[in-house]
Formats: sequence, C-alpha cells, structure tokens
Amino acid sequence: MGWARSGLTQACVDRYWHLLQAGANPARILFLVRSRRQGAEVLRRLQALSSGLVGPWRIETFLQRVGRALAEYWPQVCARVPQLPRSFEPVPLAKDLTQFLCGRVCALCPRHGEVFANLGLDEFQIWDQISSAAYIAGASGLTAEAVGSRLAAAWPEDRDPARAEALGALSCCVEQLWQAGLQLGSLDFGLQLRLFQEHILPLAEFWQEWDHLIVDQAEDSCGVALEFYRQGQAHLQSQFFSYTLGGGISLTAIPETVACFLLENTQVRFTEGSYCGSAGLVRLGLQIARAVAPQFSSPLPEPALGKLPRVEVLEGETPFAALEAMVAQIRQLLDAGIPAFRLAVLLPCMDAGVSLSLQEQLPEAPILPIAPFPALIRYPLVRALLTAAEVAHPQWGAFPTLPAWRLLLSSVLDLDPIRAALLAEDTLDPVGRSLRPRTAVRQPERVGFANLERYQRLLDWLRSYRPGPSLAAFFQRFFAEHLTTASPQDQELLQLLTDAAQRFRRAFPTEEDPAFLAMIRSGQSPSNSRFEPDYSRYLVVATPAAYIQRGLEADYQFWFDITNPRWSRSLWRGLYNSRVLTPEWEGGVFDTAQDREARQQILARTLLNLCCRARQGLWLVRSTFNGRGEENTGTLDLLVLKAAKAIACA
Repeated sequence: MGWARSGLTQACVDRYWHLLQAGANPARILFLVRSRRQGAEVLRRLQALSSGLVGPWRIETFLQRVGRALAEYWPQVCARVPQLPRSFEPVPLAKDLTQFLCGRVCALCPRHGEVFANLGLDEFQIWDQISSAAYIAGASGLTAEAVGSRLAAAWPEDRDPARAEALGALSCCVEQLWQAGLQLGSLDFGLQLRLFQEHILPLAEFWQEWDHLIVDQAEDSCGVALEFYRQGQAHLQSQFFSYTLGGGISLTAIPETVACFLLENTQVRFTEGSYCGSAGLVRLGLQIARAVAPQFSSPLPEPALGKLPRVEVLEGETPFAALEAMVAQIRQLLDAGIPAFRLAVLLPCMDAGVSLSLQEQLPEAPILPIAPFPALIRYPLVRALLTAAEVAHPQWGAFPTLPAWRLLLSSVLDLDPIRAALLAEDTLDPVGRSLRPRTAVRQPERVGFANLERYQRLLDWLRSYRPGPSLAAFFQRFFAEHLTTASPQDQELLQLLTDAAQRFRRAFPTEEDPAFLAMIRSGQSPSNSRFEPDYSRYLVVATPAAYIQRGLEADYQFWFDITNPRWSRSLWRGLYNSRVLTPEWEGGVFDTAQDREARQQILARTLLNLCCRARQGLWLVRSTFNGRGEENTGTLDLLVLKAAKAIACA
C-alpha cells in the first residue's frame, strides 16, 4: 500500500521479476492491470529489466481475462446456460452495441414508454442508463432481479414516485437485455462478469492454468474481481496486490471493501518514503481529504514535512474573469522557464470553452484537452461514406439530402464549398429521387470540366455497384478507389468505421446493414483512437478522473472553478445509483445524508490522489458567480485553504 506515484506499479514489476528469477513459468503468472495502456507500460518495464525475457506474457485487464476465460470454457458455460448458442464463442458488446441491443429490447416492451415517460430523458439516454446499470450490476455479481429492488429500496420515499416506479422497472429491462444477449451469444461486459463468477470460477480446470497472481491498482477492483481474489486464496500459490491510498474512483470500484480484504488476508507492506511527488503536497492532500470528509482515515503516517507546497488563489467575479487570471498566471510560469508539460489544468467537467481559450491565448504552449472521443458521425468523412453506401444500395430505399450529397461530393472530389454546392444542386433531383449526370450542370465552366469528369466516374461507379460480401468491404473498396490522397487521420477513421461494421455483423448476424448505419448516425458509436498521444509532452486540460486514470503528474496544478458544486456530484443519476449497485451499499434509503457522505469520500480520495501527482504547487481558481450570474455555493476552496493553513502552522 502507498500513495499515488509511490512506486506501486514498480513493486508489482519487481514481484514478477522475482518469480521469474525463482524459476516460475511466465505462462503461469497472471498480471492484472487496470488498462491496456498500463499493460504496455508494465511490459516495457519488464523488457527493460532484461532483453532476454521471453513470453508468453499474461499481462491483461480483468475484463480481458474474463472474456478469454469465457471463450476457452464456452462448452462448459453452455452446459450450464441453455439459452446460449452452442456454435458461437462469446461476442463482447462494447457500449454502443449494448445500447443498440437495449433499444431493440425496449421497443418490444409494451410498458416501456409508459414507465419511462416524463422523466426528462431522451430514448438514447434511457438506453445508455439501462446499459450502465446492467454493467455495474454484473460487475458486482448481482442478478437482474436485484437491480430494481435495490434501487427502489434506496430511493427516498419523499421524492418523485414516478421515478421510483421507473427504478423498480429496471430489473425487467436488465433481464430482457441479458436474455437477448444470451440468445445471441453477444454479451455486454456486465453479463460477461456475471457468467464468469457463476460458471467459470467453480471450474477446477480454470484454476489449473496458473500459479501466481499479481494485481496492480487493486483499489479499482469490482465485486466479481474481489470474489476472484477470495477464491484464489485456496487455489493459487501466491497473490500479490498493490493498493493506492486515495485511489478507486472508477464506476464499479469498491476501494474500502478491497482494503478490508487486503488488511485481513495479506501481509501488508507500506511504501512510505518512495513517493515521487512532494512530501508537503502529500501531507496537504491528507489534510484536504480530512477537511472534505472528516471520517477519512489512512493507515499510513503522514510523510515528513519537507518543502511546504505553494497554494495560491486566483479569483474572478465570473468564470470568464477567473479564466483570464489563470491564463495570466500560466503565462508567468512559461516566461519563467517552466515547460508547458509541467502544468495541468483540472476541471469539474470538460468545458470546450476553457480549452479553446487556453489554446487561443497561449499559442506558444502545446495544450491538449482530454475529452471523450467524439462520435464517429461527427467526422465529415464518415458521413460521406455512409451517404455513399446508401446511394450504392438503392434497395434500402434511402436517398441523400442536399447537405449530405454536397458533403459527399466535397469530400470525394476535393471541391471547395462553392463548387460542391453548385454541383450538388444541379445533380440532385429530390422530386424524382434520382441523381443526374454531369450534363445537367448549368454552369460547367464554374464547376470545372475536370471535376465534372471525376463526378461522372463517381456516379457511374455508384450506379453499377453490386452488393458485396459485407458493408465493411464496401467502405474499404470505395475508400481505395475514390480517396487516393487520404490523410493518416482519414485512414484511421476508415479503420474505425470498418471495425465497427465488422463488430456489428458478428454481434447481430440477423440485422440488416441499414440498422448499422442508423446506429452510427444516432451518435452512439465513439471514435476511440487506437493511438493516444504522448500526454507527457502537453499542458493537459482534463477532469480529475481522466487525469488520474492516465497516471499523469505535473509540477503545478490549477484546480479551475473550485467553487463549482460539480466538483462533487450526486451519485443518483436518472435511472441508477452506482453505489447502490455495488457490495458497498449496506441497505436502507440512500437519502441526502448518505449521498453527501459517499460524495465526500469520493472527493477526498480524488483530491488526495491529485495532490500526490503534483510536485511544486497548487493554484485554486475560483469565481464569485457562475455562468448564469448566480452566486456559486461550493465551499471546496475554503476547505482546501483551511487544510493548507493547518499544515503551514504545524
């Protein structure tokens, strides 16, 4: 156990190396990490220890291990679950595919519209929240029946009764979602975790695969993972865990329960003096955690004081004025020779306006906002490819709108907006629902004769196209024949789109291609990049969760809009409460007092973790009024200043 950035991952790597030195077979050592990014870092460190190390490596996330186990023991699982198709291995459903399946299931329910009406949620948001509740419940090992009963029991009686009814109905929604997944052999992550706990963990042959378990960042473990560790005590030769004090802020994490398990069942060793950050900032983080959540405790003694951290306040009457003050302070640091990548700006929620203002006002600094990846449909190239697919498949009955046709011509023929508009208006016949040849263009000299030749070749190709083996093959062929000067980003977008089409076809073999296009157009599918940038080269703008999950650190942090109440949001969402669906819920009504206590614990851990990821100082950026002109009511800045004053006077 130790603070963030205190060498815990390295301790796990050292343990792995020690096992290899003792003669252990690497194929019989399972090394669980939190993310694929972290897995790549672990492998890099192992290879740095010795270039002669040879796998097979078993360095993977818990979800990867679960998916692999289901595929390996599919016949045994099928014998226990009769709904599963015998001829398939499990197809994992990412969030967009889970939401698609949820939408299909909800459409078949006669009470769906009645139960979820007047909750202020769009259909897409309802699917998203049902699938989120299903994931958390599955990760906690809950049955579908327990989802609605837990949420209904926890909902305060004096609140909206219609919402209480909707919460109770979630059992039916989750059950129908999971039953549909079982029949398809296409499983969302929550259902995978449930099947793993119920049907893989009892298998004796499963435990014969390895002898040793190493778990980095065990504080982010879910309920099913904890059950895996518990059973591992009876089956494995050794288990080694690292636990970050102040960690465990993921949606399914149960950090307090995991800590109790480790303290009761393992030999605990503390990494007291090996933290990479400032001893003063670690101490400040502890003081802040206790100020935010008086019940917060840590088994580690406070580190020696060392250099006092620099804690200052930047203030403006409005968030815009506070932003101006922050920009001025960042510019001073840059002028003093502090590299931009040694600075970080943390926000309660991502704000494009803040990121753009920083980039515009500090053009000399490389700034990178860590925001959720935009939906695939946000990219013009993707919209153009979808339109091309619809035109090439007239049997679908789709016909492009004028903006869609103009975008396709602009993207494929590389036309400027004026020429693309002229060509689109003359070649699209909305009444006859047909496309005209180049001879229909009234001002060919303005469009350009070479462009008209290219347009006619494109039109002839679309008219003569015959359906191929798959939609993914269409995208690849069209791209190769009509976008020969594509950029690397275009190549990546093509790969993301074809991967999405292939995943959709594997998951839903009976669905028609127009259903896939409708899913992409709805904005459900994100453009997750396969190649994340090197964050260490940038001034990062991020939420605390995104910053911590990527393991980042800096010399100076700016906590922006610290008076904004969104630094600590209620755990109740429209249709679920993440804490109620985990083993850490003790029953009873999850009222305002319980919600406040849970939020305080999460915020305390988060701020301690942030302090451990700073080296020199901290700026609190506050505003008196919010963007609506209302007085800010958050008191977090006062608690932080109180904690800073306490360690300064100690």
